[in-house]
Amino acid sequence: MTFRARRPALILTLALLGPSAATPVPSRGAAAAPGERRVAVAPAETLSVTGGPERGESSTASREAVAVVLLPGPVGSAFSVRNVVRELATRGIVPLVIDPLGMGASTRPAGADYTLSAQADRIARVLDRELPAGTTVVIAAQGTSATIALHLAAADTARVRGVLSIAGGPIDKQGTPGVRTALTFAALLDNPIGRRFAKRRFVAALREQSANDAWLTDDVATRYVAPIQDDLRGLLRALGAMQASVERRPIEGRLAQVSAPVRLLVGDKPSGSAPTTAQIAMLQTHLRRFRVDTLRPGGTMLHEERAADVARVVDELVRAPRR
Repeated sequence: MTFRARRPALILTLALLGPSAATPVPSRGAAAAPGERRVAVAPAETLSVTGGPERGESSTASREAVAVVLLPGPVGSAFSVRNVVRELATRGIVPLVIDPLGMGASTRPAGADYTLSAQADRIARVLDRELPAGTTVVIAAQGTSATIALHLAAADTARVRGVLSIAGGPIDKQGTPGVRTALTFAALLDNPIGRRFAKRRFVAALREQSANDAWLTDDVATRYVAPIQDDLRGLLRALGAMQASVERRPIEGRLAQVSAPVRLLVGDKPSGSAPTTAQIAMLQTHLRRFRVDTLRPGGTMLHEERAADVARVVDELVRAPRR
């Protein structure tokens, strides 16, 4: 059974603005942010990484080294989890933030495998490079990146000690009908008037996904949109590659291999981008340890609206005794 992300309006406007590319170099204009480094995982495939504990540090007082990994979704990328990073810092946790291939400041090579299981393999290579041997991880992932985390948890049960999905249901493809529509009409919107229209639609879609949109200030909206506008054509090529990708390892068949506890945070506001009843049922059926919590009020942008609650659940997973 294949489930697709239910966010056509947001993905459509995202595509009209322009998120990822097919070039073997970082996005045009994507200068490295302070503390950011680029980790090569394959030829032409480089992931943007920020934060993370110093070698020898642990996020807990236990002897076992535990690191927290944040996987942003395609909307907002690493910038979108800044408040979660801040809230985790108050708990003594410095998370490792990784933009998957084709997202944020990571490269968007043509011909790459954009399936979510392949994305999980790349994240594993980054962890090999960035963390000391023997370090276990708690992964918090937003939206479609939650499936990347689940693939990684299934493939490496020894390393992954907990997964938090931030409003993300299991999917096998990031493409939607909205992506196809965007690809069809993209040429007509590659101009200032079209981009202004797309920005308004994009911001409106973010507000629709939020129970409280006070977080979406003009400055934040500009930061969300800037990397997209900087590489419109690149984004469209990457979205097309994601749409065309065929998952060789469907997530439903791998969930039973996940031994770590999995938490799902959802909001109480109905939204077309929220996990579906069928997706939640799949997780309940196949996962050994699964819990879903509803935050009230909340939408699907919980990492923006309810960052303190996201950090609290991450901390609970870090401190929970390992079975």
